[in-house]
Amino acid sequence: MSDTPVIQTFELSKRFREVRAVDRVSIAVKRGQVFGFLGPNGSGKTTTIGMLMGIITPTAGSFALFGASDPKGHLAARARVGATLETPNFYPYMSGRDNLRVAATIKGVGNDRIDECLEIVGLAGRGRHRFRTYSLGMKQRLALAATMLNDPELVILDEPANGLDPQGMKEVRDIIRILADRGKTIFLSSHLLWEVERMCTHVAIVRKGQVMKVGTVAEIVSEQVRALVRVEDAGALEAALADYPDATGVQTTDEGTVISLRSDDLAGLNRYLAARGIYASHLSRHQQTLEDAFIELTRGDYGSMTEIAS
Repeated sequence: MSDTPVIQTFELSKRFREVRAVDRVSIAVKRGQVFGFLGPNGSGKTTTIGMLMGIITPTAGSFALFGASDPKGHLAARARVGATLETPNFYPYMSGRDNLRVAATIKGVGNDRIDECLEIVGLAGRGRHRFRTYSLGMKQRLALAATMLNDPELVILDEPANGLDPQGMKEVRDIIRILADRGKTIFLSSHLLWEVERMCTHVAIVRKGQVMKVGTVAEIVSEQVRALVRVEDAGALEAALADYPDATGVQTTDEGTVISLRSDDLAGLNRYLAARGIYASHLSRHQQTLEDAFIELTRGDYGSMTEIAS
């Protein structure tokens, strides 16, 4: 059935001794989505992917791939999946093309898609060069080419832009867009908030193995009403907001003071401040980013940063 989720997990959990790495994760990834599994290093992203790929055995819960929920069904479904983990494993003394031939043999597919896959990832002109001469970005792109050899319906990527410079990130982002345009469903884990926001249609935010929020990127970034205010005395503003019933949070940024609100009544906020002798030189609706949403959900655990590192 076309509306059957490509990936669905049901309170999927994994415990390593006393550590619950994945804690009752329930998500559904539908066909055609670019789904970001977003969280800091150590939040259970790679462990979740390991369970989906049959590398790690769940402690509790279950999952389905293309609707198949039993081990035999998982095995058949994985033939429709292409996946790459964080660190590409290739032979350094062999060319990119020869490495793909080895990967094709392991996957049990022919070599007829090698040229097309090299073209997709922008390595058609470097396919005969040895892997050890590749930059980090080229190595990551070759890993993506290997992922595509079996023309998968579902592509699972673990930290595909990790360690790359801005140009390398753009190249990976462009490849993911090409795959999405070709109708592939993509499930990618990342701790790079701004990259996920630019690449993904849907996202699950995970913290300490638990899903904190799931939805479209647009839903998550627009859920909280926020106002940007600029005044001469930011300290007086913050003190006044302590008694404002609609304010749920205050954050000082380079742009000004960002106020989280229960409603979008900015005129009411302006009247409240003016009544206390605080006159704003600027007051506007502030567009929330995925970073803002993440910090709200993990407040107290991490600072305000666009790359969450463990």
